[in-house]
Amino acid sequence: MVRLLFIISLISTLALHSSERPNILVIMADDLGFSDLGCYGSSLNTPHLDKLATQGARFSNFRVNAMCVVTRTSLLTGHEHSQSANYSRSLPLPKALADTGYQTSISGKWHQPSHPMDHGFQEFYGFLGGAINNFTGSGSIMRQRKPEAVPNDWFATDAFTTHAIASMEKFLEARKPFFTYLAFNAPHTPLNVPKNLVEKYNGKFDQGWSVLRKKRIAKLRKLGLIDDRYHDTPPMPDVRRWEELPKATRKNEALRMQSYAAIIDNLDTNVGRILKFLDDKGIADNTLVIFLSDNGGDFGNGSIHTEKKIKPWQRNVVPYMANGWAYLKCAPFRYYKSSAFEGGVRVPLIIRWPKGLAHQPGSIANHQTHVSDLYPTFLKLAGTSYAPNPPRVPLMGRSILPLLKNPDLPQKETQHPVLWSFKDTSRGYLDYPWKINSVNEGPWQLFNLAKDPCEIENLAEANPGKLTDLAKAWQNFATTKTNMPQSWYRELSQVQHGWGYHRLTMTSPFITSTPLCSQEGVPLTTSLSFTFDKGLDFTNTPGRSIRLYRVQDPGTPVWTADPDHNNPAQGRKTITFTNLPKLEANTTYFLLSERGWARCGGKPLPQLNDGAYWFRFRTAAE
Repeated sequence: MVRLLFIISLISTLALHSSERPNILVIMADDLGFSDLGCYGSSLNTPHLDKLATQGARFSNFRVNAMCVVTRTSLLTGHEHSQSANYSRSLPLPKALADTGYQTSISGKWHQPSHPMDHGFQEFYGFLGGAINNFTGSGSIMRQRKPEAVPNDWFATDAFTTHAIASMEKFLEARKPFFTYLAFNAPHTPLNVPKNLVEKYNGKFDQGWSVLRKKRIAKLRKLGLIDDRYHDTPPMPDVRRWEELPKATRKNEALRMQSYAAIIDNLDTNVGRILKFLDDKGIADNTLVIFLSDNGGDFGNGSIHTEKKIKPWQRNVVPYMANGWAYLKCAPFRYYKSSAFEGGVRVPLIIRWPKGLAHQPGSIANHQTHVSDLYPTFLKLAGTSYAPNPPRVPLMGRSILPLLKNPDLPQKETQHPVLWSFKDTSRGYLDYPWKINSVNEGPWQLFNLAKDPCEIENLAEANPGKLTDLAKAWQNFATTKTNMPQSWYRELSQVQHGWGYHRLTMTSPFITSTPLCSQEGVPLTTSLSFTFDKGLDFTNTPGRSIRLYRVQDPGTPVWTADPDHNNPAQGRKTITFTNLPKLEANTTYFLLSERGWARCGGKPLPQLNDGAYWFRFRTAAE
């Protein structure tokens, strides 16, 4: 009898403990920029997320990683992506939570090793890869481990939300806390979205990215999310000047941004659905709701020849964004997704937890936080911890539960070094207030974020000692604490290739050029040259030309070349053109080419399309 009473008492204690532990709902947007929500400075219609912000806290100094896949690794392991080594040195979050009695589900995008159910998720509906068509699912949708066809009226964001709600409904019947991960495909490209939502934003973006960026920055200041240390910067040379674009191009670009806004509008509607579910079930008070984006706004894709023909509401098209809009999405910061600059890694974070969050509703938290900090926070809430017993390695993240419980926590309590790395595109290291960045394996740049949070003034020459220390710290972390391939941490170049270079090297053996891709201040009298890592062959390439255009007139080339086997560059790695006309001052130029305008190493060179694969530069003043 005594033993029976003890068991009943133990069960009651465990039930009480379970009821006290919060449900955890993580809602992740894909490629949403820092200022894309109404409560973060935009003019987009996001009433449900805005309301969530008034009920909880917005974080102004929250960072993720530069790409989708690496951020999701940090969320689910507390590690830097390569540190985790495909989870082989980590304890995946759903497994850790399931071991404490939590029920776990994922709806939407996985983009991690293997299958989510291999790592502790009990419910799964979504896709394993990086992106899908919002109308068709691209034939990639699965329920649990089985592929599933989608109906004709299917829409990704709606369907994933429906599954998340159904999973939580199921979990409530078991009377155990749950961890639900709603990983939207939206607003990742392709930007498939219903026509009525696109037309809702008619005329909203006709002023262009530069004017609207200034308006967002002004609103961010008014909201208290940024202060006078944050300064706007002119568009970099890879961003076309809105006022220089032909009227037809501006009209089409506005439509592209409308489709992006429409997807966020729909995303917000679905957030409203899931928040209403929490209210209707009476579980909102003890459900920790976290909304974040996986990286900064996406940059230029598409093709100059096809973008004007695509309507985002058509079922089987692939609508993309121009990187000028990424310049807007990431306001007030520089660069975008794929970069460790703030534009690529600084994103919205909204946290609501009425029963446990000590912040005043609608408040703003300025503490430095990183996505890897969420993992140990969730473990603390679940009443467990992480032990770095080999092969598991120590966490990069640090629990922010003390901050959630004390909004007056000293700033230094949440600060810890953060490393960023993604292939040969981006590197970064933050040891507040100092941060170093490298783009396209170019030289390290150094910034003091306490004084210059928009990374405008490169202090590398003025502070060589600090630069050296941070570069050594990055290298030590990369080589001793991660499993990243050696190509990710090879010696940096002293040549700074501009944005777009990484796309060129993805598809061809391109090494360098004159001018450099996305170079600014190019002389009006210049040659044009390209260097590859293999010899060039121009036999059997007639009619496959390379052409130079002004952005003001994308239909009329100012220069054309169609080299053949008699060209001096035949068999060499570098081709140089010296017959360019004198260029106009303060003008953006771009190149187009047919696929195979030359062969390199026996393979045709890919097409330059001024979209996903651009080569642009901007000339100097007269």
